[in-house]
Amino acid sequence: MTLRLKTRLTLAVTTLVLVVLTLVSLFTIITFTREQINATYEGGDLISKQVYLQVRQALLSEEIVRPPTNGDSEQLANYIREVLQQDQGVQTLFESTSGYSRTIVYLAVTDLHGHVLAHSDPSQLERPLPKTENFLVLKSANPLKQFRYLSGDQNYEVTFEMMTANDQPFGTVHVAMNPALIREALKQFLNKNLYVAGISLLLATGLAAVFSQFLLNPLTFISAGIERMIQGEFGRPIHLKRRDEFGLVSLKLNEIGQRLEGSREELDTLKGNVGQIVKSLEEKIIFLNPDRRIVLMSPSSAQLLNITVEASLGKRLDEVLHPEHPLHGLVETAFGVKQNLKKTDLSLPNQGTLVTARVHYLEEKNRTMGGLVIFEDPETVAKLENHLEYANKLAALSKLTSGVAHEVKNPLNAIVIHLELLKSQVGSDSAKDAASKSLNVIMQEIKRLDRVVRNFLNFNRPMEVKLQEQDVRPILDEVVALAQSEAHQHNVRILLQTEERLPKIRLDPDLMKQCLLNVVLNGCQAMPNGGNLRIATALHNGSLELSIQDEGVGIPPESREKIFNLYYTTKENGNGIGLATVFKVVQLHDGEIHVDSEVGKGSRFSFKFPVA
Repeated sequence: MTLRLKTRLTLAVTTLVLVVLTLVSLFTIITFTREQINATYEGGDLISKQVYLQVRQALLSEEIVRPPTNGDSEQLANYIREVLQQDQGVQTLFESTSGYSRTIVYLAVTDLHGHVLAHSDPSQLERPLPKTENFLVLKSANPLKQFRYLSGDQNYEVTFEMMTANDQPFGTVHVAMNPALIREALKQFLNKNLYVAGISLLLATGLAAVFSQFLLNPLTFISAGIERMIQGEFGRPIHLKRRDEFGLVSLKLNEIGQRLEGSREELDTLKGNVGQIVKSLEEKIIFLNPDRRIVLMSPSSAQLLNITVEASLGKRLDEVLHPEHPLHGLVETAFGVKQNLKKTDLSLPNQGTLVTARVHYLEEKNRTMGGLVIFEDPETVAKLENHLEYANKLAALSKLTSGVAHEVKNPLNAIVIHLELLKSQVGSDSAKDAASKSLNVIMQEIKRLDRVVRNFLNFNRPMEVKLQEQDVRPILDEVVALAQSEAHQHNVRILLQTEERLPKIRLDPDLMKQCLLNVVLNGCQAMPNGGNLRIATALHNGSLELSIQDEGVGIPPESREKIFNLYYTTKENGNGIGLATVFKVVQLHDGEIHVDSEVGKGSRFSFKFPVA
């Protein structure tokens, strides 16, 4: 279990205080014990000296019989014993001291051989005094031994050597003491000391908690600010008005937040641009990160795999596709061998044709960066090749016919001039009338031929495209208004069905109007018995789709591949330039155009333009 910083700090301070209290208490207890032992020893030493002085005074008293002079130690001992037994001062001192003191066990005076000369217990007279440990052993011991000695029931004695006037020893004063009083005093001191230590520890713990709360409270604000940064809320700085390290940290975090906000805006912009590029790509691509999660996906690849871009981004590939999908094995093999792989006959579920899949393994400095999956649809490739071939042929034809048109136009101008001169030179009125009719026919045909040449030159002249981001609905409204006259002549009703919100596309308003108007007029002319012409818009896979559907005669299958060819027309008075111009305008807008038609039921022209 991980403890919070506040709890750890409180425990640390409490532990430190506990250690200090323990050391101080131990030192105090040792000092108190030593003082008690020293005081007890000094009291015993004082009593022993008092006893000595009282014995000496009793021996020097005139009322007492003189001591023996032969120097016999036994007689001397008997003499001293007799004097001490008869001396009232010695007896009073023994009785008062041993009777009222809780420390002193007994008082005794012994001769040089250890026999009792005087004792606070008269029954011990003339007996050998039992051996008792000297008090100096307890006094000079280390603290650990002192506690061990005090825990026992052993008595300790303080002795004092009695000397004659000639400095000759003649006996010893014994003051026997029991350490029970020291133990009791030590016990009381310990209880008091533990009580004080407990109160101090509780106070220290409370103060440590308050101190840690005060000290670490800024961390709460800093933590909340970091959490907001994690959630992406960089616009709310950490308001911590302090001049210490916490204030400096909050300032640094606010600066980091500002930089992250700027970086996020740049990243969002870059991501949006990349997303728009991917959406506008015709190529079917999927970008995977090292965990096989889908980072980017083009709408065409999603359509190929029967999934949606929105539901796939951020998920693992095995979460989006069936575990037995053939793409899994190809991706895992590429990541396993860390090489690019290509499979030309990949069979996808619910797809009637085989596709080519290439997995590009991406790495940098021996670190896996992800993988790029690219699909190639043979049908789409063939269609692009046909478009490219058609565009190349159109470009070559444009170069060739531009020169031919200029060569044709110059003689036509000369013919017109000379016909006018010839017309003015005709003589008689009847001949003039006949010639004028023929000349007028020739003039009209030449003018028609000149108009065809001008249309041809206009088609081959490079168009000046002025693209701008604009909503397509105002253009559709103008197209409908311009086509109303033609629709009325053919008893056609134009129905405009658009979405409420459509994204803007990059377009040239004049060229787009000309393109759509050509298709709408063709639709009206294809319905001799009248009917409905529907114009609809929709947003699909990041592209704006626009459709124009009529209920006319339809286009025969053999003519569908030729309708965009220059000069191809099925109309009696058509010039074959209108739909070729439509195809060219769509290409200039990076768009696509498709035709679906059924004879007797009508035609549908579908346009697709990339969103701006």
